[in-house]
Amino acid sequence: MLEDATFHGSTVLLLVILAAATWTDLNYHRIPNVLSLGGMILGIALHGWTAGFPGFVTGLGGTVVGMAIFLPFYLAHGMGAGDVKLMGAAGSFLGPQNALLATGLSLAAGGIMAIIILLVRGGFTPLLKRYWATIKCFIYTRRIVHPPPAVWEVATMKFPYAAAIGIGTVATLWWLTTLQGLSDFLLLLIR
Repeated sequence: MLEDATFHGSTVLLLVILAAATWTDLNYHRIPNVLSLGGMILGIALHGWTAGFPGFVTGLGGTVVGMAIFLPFYLAHGMGAGDVKLMGAAGSFLGPQNALLATGLSLAAGGIMAIIILLVRGGFTPLLKRYWATIKCFIYTRRIVHPPPAVWEVATMKFPYAAAIGIGTVATLWWLTTLQGLSDFLLLLIR
């Protein structure tokens, strides 16, 4: 994350971008480029402004990490391009190592959200039936054939992944501030 003087300001900017992206994703099922690409440019620029060229590389590295991990899910049609770009925007503020943590936590949050949506909307039983059909097919034929979900199934619905990215990023920010507080406390004990 950015250095002390701009840490709080950059954190507020990141949270505003994530909140706006989540709101638009919930209401319109899309994330505007002004938020995702603008967020990337802003995060990289802030890093460059506070730390020069090494900061620029840090912001760019965070962008690449966030996007690279989400890219396979986009290519497999598991998420939209806006989600990939939004994770890149979050990564631009966080830097590579923290972007890795935020991406992992965002994927976990998305998985939990998907399970909750399936349970609440009654989509878990059809999902289990399709997986059971895959297992039976493998037992009898030694081939893996996975039947796609029917168009009416909950599993075919899109859900706002910006919310999962927001949760994963906020959890990362919380973790970073908790670790900073813990390290400050331990340094105080040592002195």
